[in-house]
Amino acid sequence: MKIFRLSLITSLAIATALAGGDIEEPQSIIVTEPIVVETAEVESDFTIGANMTIASRYIWRGMEQNDNKAPALQGGIDLTYKGYYLSFWGSNVDFDGQTMELDIFGGYAGEFSGIGYNVGYIIYLTNDIPDEYEDISKEFYLGLSKEFGGNYSVGGTFSYNPDGVNEDGDDGVYNIQLDASAKTLYDVTLSGNFGMSDGISTDDYYFATSVSKSVGKFDIGLTYTGYYSDALDDTTDYIVGSVSTSF
Repeated sequence: MKIFRLSLITSLAIATALAGGDIEEPQSIIVTEPIVVETAEVESDFTIGANMTIASRYIWRGMEQNDNKAPALQGGIDLTYKGYYLSFWGSNVDFDGQTMELDIFGGYAGEFSGIGYNVGYIIYLTNDIPDEYEDISKEFYLGLSKEFGGNYSVGGTFSYNPDGVNEDGDDGVYNIQLDASAKTLYDVTLSGNFGMSDGISTDDYYFATSVSKSVGKFDIGLTYTGYYSDALDDTTDYIVGSVSTSF
């Protein structure tokens, strides 16, 4: 608080004395500055987010999951804390009498020397849950990624199901997927992936190329994807349209 005694009062007192008047003791005029209290915003390390998607088909690793029945309604919730995360994601499906899928996955994501990494564990559940945990589809996964200039990125993910049976009849099924994306003019993103697994045949593979554009709070995408079967020497492919948002 600052106090200012104005010289105007002194001047008036002198003028009054010269005029022969009585001089009253001057009163101090106190001018105060407003006190501003600044409060720092505290950001929480815990965050919660959600996402929703409507797609013409549900494709997983090149294979359709809803028996050519459109659309696929999908959504998820993500909880994060200092790099750790726990997520729940679901979609309608139609295969082997199953109608609903729920994926539960968690892990840790971070960056080291400019390379992003993501390690975790995922469980795939349907409305027909096996009695034995060993029969539930699940995977450990490790992903690595690298960005270049903010507009380009490459990455890869290795997944492993210790209880799955591979093509040789042994326990343990792996899947490898490579990804790349590039942001072009008008914020249009081009992306693609290529993957293969030894769960069916190491000669089988899947692929996808897509173009997407953000419009307001929505992401609109168009994807060409497929699965090549070495046994059939044939590719089953699809064109998938999607609209998604997150909040």
